[in-house]
Amino acid sequence: MAFLEKIIKFFQDWFNKMTAEGKRRFALICTAAFAVILSFSVIFPLVNSEGGKKPDEPEKIKINIPIPAEELFLPDEPDFIPGVLLERERRSSWTEHDAEEFWQDPLKYGEEQWREKIEAAIDEFLERVP
Repeated sequence: MAFLEKIIKFFQDWFNKMTAEGKRRFALICTAAFAVILSFSVIFPLVNSEGGKKPDEPEKIKINIPIPAEELFLPDEPDFIPGVLLERERRSSWTEHDAEEFWQDPLKYGEEQWREKIEAAIDEFLERVP
């Protein structure tokens, strides 16, 4: 430890004895030396390797076969969903013919259970009304 302390003490004394101009020159020389070492450490591995490639870089594979559009895009959906009527004219009264396109009879296919549920719900609602 004593030897290392003597070396550090020597450099401290030497730096403290320098003038301001000498300290600026010393800082400039150290900065330039660091820049040169850094640039050599970056440039030398690039120049030293074959063709400027990095040794860890894999070779790129070229593919010239086009991918068919059927594999890239989903097919169009079939147009079986009926359109949506966003709005319609307000009418003060409706005829059977007018309501025909908007009405689906739940009993059309013999589903009597729906009629019973609907009538039970209506009866329950009407019993609650005072």
